Amino acid sequence: MNGMLRIRLRAKLMVGVFLVLLPLLGLMLFGLVENYELRRTSLLNSMRQTANTSGLLVDASLQEARRLAQAVAAESVSHGPELNRLQAFLARLARERTDLINLGVFDTAGRPIAAATPWPEGLDISDRSYFQQALQTKEPVISELVIGRTVKRPAVIAAAPILDADRQVQGVVTVSLRLDQLARRMLDIGLRPGQALFLTDPRGRLVFHTARLEPSWEERDLSKVKEIQEALAGEPVLMREFTGLFHEDRRIAALVPTAQHGWLVGVTWGTQEAFEDMNRIQRQQLAAFVTLSLLVLAGAGALAGYLSGRVARLVAHAHTLGRGELGEWSPIEPSHLGTGDELDELTEAFNHMAGELKAERERRETFIASVAHDLKNLTTPLSLAARLLRDPARQSPEARERTLARLGYQTTRIERLVADLLDASRIDAGHFNLFFQRHDLMKLVRSVLDEQQEGTNSHRLVLEGPESLELEADPERLAQVLTNLVSNGIKYSPEGGEVRVRVSEAGGMACVQVADSGIGLQPQELDEVFEPYARTAAARKIRGLGLGLYICRAIIEAHGGSLRARSEGRGTGTTFMFTIPARPRGGDVTSVSQ
Repeated sequence: MNGMLRIRLRAKLMVGVFLVLLPLLGLMLFGLVENYELRRTSLLNSMRQTANTSGLLVDASLQEARRLAQAVAAESVSHGPELNRLQAFLARLARERTDLINLGVFDTAGRPIAAATPWPEGLDISDRSYFQQALQTKEPVISELVIGRTVKRPAVIAAAPILDADRQVQGVVTVSLRLDQLARRMLDIGLRPGQALFLTDPRGRLVFHTARLEPSWEERDLSKVKEIQEALAGEPVLMREFTGLFHEDRRIAALVPTAQHGWLVGVTWGTQEAFEDMNRIQRQQLAAFVTLSLLVLAGAGALAGYLSGRVARLVAHAHTLGRGELGEWSPIEPSHLGTGDELDELTEAFNHMAGELKAERERRETFIASVAHDLKNLTTPLSLAARLLRDPARQSPEARERTLARLGYQTTRIERLVADLLDASRIDAGHFNLFFQRHDLMKLVRSVLDEQQEGTNSHRLVLEGPESLELEADPERLAQVLTNLVSNGIKYSPEGGEVRVRVSEAGGMACVQVADSGIGLQPQELDEVFEPYARTAAARKIRGLGLGLYICRAIIEAHGGSLRARSEGRGTGTTFMFTIPARPRGGDVTSVSQ
């Protein structure tokens, strides 16, 4: 081989190596970008969690203030006209609670009766919306952000009506919260250096901001900020570009409404500070990427003569894989010299990649074949029934009825399969809704057992429980849970077996147990059976997708209850138990979010 040919070969090899490695380098670069985006998303999620935690603290503080106002209202009734005792009680309570500005008792005209600290002369709160709301609703309320008339600073007030034995309003108790104490408690949660935390009331008025400790009253009105409006509407808002509230630098932000009172907690972080470490790591990774690319090209030029044959084989095999001819692929042997160099490693990596592609293709083909087989098992009887029904002369009326029954049975199986898949999909996506209404649980259980008993002559279904048990729940979803548990008991029990359902109530909770005499569960399977697509070794011989118990647990937990399994082992039967609250709920719709 003359010198010119070697030069041409080396040039071609360098180009070839570059072209072969270019997709890999592109994937590496794409991975760097994706990793950077994942880190950004992780930061926002972390800030959202901080805001959520702060929101829980805000709701707890407001609830505590409302309960305190109720307690003082009750105490005011017990003291009656003894104002000195009431005044002493308020003063003592104020000394014990450092998170309060003042405690006061007002008559129905809004004039002060007693207070922990003296009110200004001529004070009248009758024009305050929280005062009027407490009078009209006879329920405790939390005010929006207001300017305190005694301290002349922004304040939040909990108000509770004083009710006599006939539930007539005798006055109103007010509890003024110290916002600086609330801010200090929220800051105790812990912010990263450079992060800022702020809180607004439901109207978008700024309660406090860690980066703006004393804003003016006009600056506190954030109701026109688009992002604030979106978050106050009820959904968290995560932003990678946020201009801030007071002409701050560019920031990222997580804005989260509180669950109970609809206040808004915001956590912001300067973009430069938030992404400083990530940008540094990204620069290092890009520098390593460029360096690696240059080293690969330099090595290709220096070792062109030695590597040309091996590169040609790699290129040829790459073309084979590119054409999808995995069946014709065979592993490439590393260098016969056994140098263990980078190209040997690349060859082994290529072989591994090709093997994974082949295995993945085989797994995909196996999965498709399995799905096709199941669909064929479901649709073949339908097709056969349809052909028989086209020719009435081929069947007697009795046979025709049996064919229609089989047709209905197969259709029900398909509907059940589709329903389970849709329910599982809705649970994963967080769009699984429940519709609550008052109904008799025992009537629902009897209906399910009657329906299941009609479908089996070889099992005995037994019900134990009270005559009736009223509760507020989604009856259709509870029927779905009961049907699944009872049908499982029948399916996994031997002929002649018994499925026993026990219903009871204790401590405000309704408890339902479904016990069978079937195959039983091993200890390690008691939790595994509730995983999606879970199938125990003993249950794989019986038809099913493994989604039923997963969906049942989601339904029960959405009701505020729990579902668990109990078994002594294989062959001892299984008992599934669920409990749900037997008390009324507020509202009639709830969602499952996984």
